[in-house]
Amino acid sequence: MLIIRRLNALLLLIMMIPTAWGQPQVELERTFTALSFDRPVDLQHHANNLFVAEQRGRIWMFNNDPEVQDRSMFLDIRDRVRSIGNEEGLLGLAFHPDFASNGYFFVNYTASSPRRTVVSRFKADLSGQVRVDPSSERIVLQVNQPASNHNGGQLAFGPDGYLYIALGDGGGAGDTYQHGQNTQSLLGTISRINVDQLPYMIPPDNPFVGSQNGRQEIFSWGLRNPWRFSIDSNTGVIYTADVGQNEIEEVNIIENGNNYGWPIMEGTRCFRPRSNCNQDGLSLPIFEYDHSSGPASVTGGYVYRGPSVPDLTGLYLLGDFVDGRFWGLRYDGTKLVESYLLINTTRSPLSFGIDHQGEVYMLANNGSIYRFTAVGGSLGFASFIEPLQFTRHAPIPETILPSARGGSGSFTYSITPSLPSGLTFNPINRTLSGTPDEGLNSTLFTLFAEDSNGLKGSTQFNLSIVDPTHTEATGEALAGFLLHGHYQSSEYTYVSFDLGESAIIGVDVFDLIGRQIAQQSPRLIASGSQQTIEIPTHSLPSGTYIYRIRIEADSGINTVSKLLLR
Repeated sequence: MLIIRRLNALLLLIMMIPTAWGQPQVELERTFTALSFDRPVDLQHHANNLFVAEQRGRIWMFNNDPEVQDRSMFLDIRDRVRSIGNEEGLLGLAFHPDFASNGYFFVNYTASSPRRTVVSRFKADLSGQVRVDPSSERIVLQVNQPASNHNGGQLAFGPDGYLYIALGDGGGAGDTYQHGQNTQSLLGTISRINVDQLPYMIPPDNPFVGSQNGRQEIFSWGLRNPWRFSIDSNTGVIYTADVGQNEIEEVNIIENGNNYGWPIMEGTRCFRPRSNCNQDGLSLPIFEYDHSSGPASVTGGYVYRGPSVPDLTGLYLLGDFVDGRFWGLRYDGTKLVESYLLINTTRSPLSFGIDHQGEVYMLANNGSIYRFTAVGGSLGFASFIEPLQFTRHAPIPETILPSARGGSGSFTYSITPSLPSGLTFNPINRTLSGTPDEGLNSTLFTLFAEDSNGLKGSTQFNLSIVDPTHTEATGEALAGFLLHGHYQSSEYTYVSFDLGESAIIGVDVFDLIGRQIAQQSPRLIASGSQQTIEIPTHSLPSGTYIYRIRIEADSGINTVSKLLLR
């Protein structure tokens, strides 16, 4: 009977949603195998560091390297987190868009006396080894919780710079406390606030601004237990998985001022009263699945934008905590155009996360972290290649290009077009080396890979060769900028220069495959000689890097790139 019910559920999905050709072939592979976590419920990133929040109140930080062996404690607030109920605890983490300069990040957790949701801001000390003083907490928002379940908990900053907050309906069953359609409560909503200063401010286009009909923080409402939501970095579309009651698990596209129907609706079905189900003004889900195969609980993920599995690009990934199924959905901005049941597993997804390259990770109930890998279709790559820039007549640092992923057996590699004179590519170890003899304007190159069975893939990157004193200008030549060089301490790298006019200057540091790994945010510097800007490089291991200076002044915008040896 279980098999028949599961087949019926799959047939229902096929009938509801058109399926395209080209089913992605994927599997889940454990990564960061040296690390394990206690109920990991959120994974976020800043630069090349990953941060995992544990439900009982700790956040760990570690380098985004599959072979990483160590992690460090970023924040421990177990002393103030209530995690008695199965759905209570530290539930969300979001870094301020200007975290690199202000050190601010935000968390969402449940607390006691009274039982409530707390959204707080903390400040990280970025001057040395990154650390957080728990006493730096400043409470942003508190919402009383009548029960232990349906807390939501996700936080995220949108492209508008505002903080989005997910809250469930207050718990119980069947909207016991009648918050789903009560816009005088923040429960059952996605709320949106401006936290650039505290107390927070209300965005002027929130739907109840200037009205007595609802709380001004509300962005959308009518949700049961949004676990989890995410904002696509490419499109700004907000995807939310809303856990159902007895029949339907659903995915909604969250938009300003929309009512998602709970408890009038459960998915596209009337919930109560069935005899008087008025759907006027309600927004229905783009995707749903029922409980015909047994209990279910949806866990929302992210849109895949990473380099490893090209066949997943643009798909919103989600899973079910109870039965271990994972789906991929393609939304075109108006409707769902593709849906795939990607994989059926025995793993229970507590949550999902994403890194700076768009790779999606699954956080499992067993404490491990998994990533999606291809077993068919196009080959992917371990990472993107950021623009490479070398200096003419100077030996380049050995540069290893990313390896292919997916397929089977060994890979062969090639590059087109031909590299500039003096540079060579070793197709066995994917290494660029040599001394370029000629200059080259930024040119697009393609790295091809093929496995032993003929499966192919490619990725592209830009390469330029500049003269030792060359400055790239995107505007009129900037007068008076002269780079003297740099010097280092244990904590910082100091870049020294003359500046002929006031300018906004920022510095980014890249590794040799083009990943940004450190920065000094742009700031205004007055004209003068022997000016200095400092870059926090204390966390960089010994090696060769590239730093890029951007100078923006009235006379133009320039960039200068130099090698950095640590």
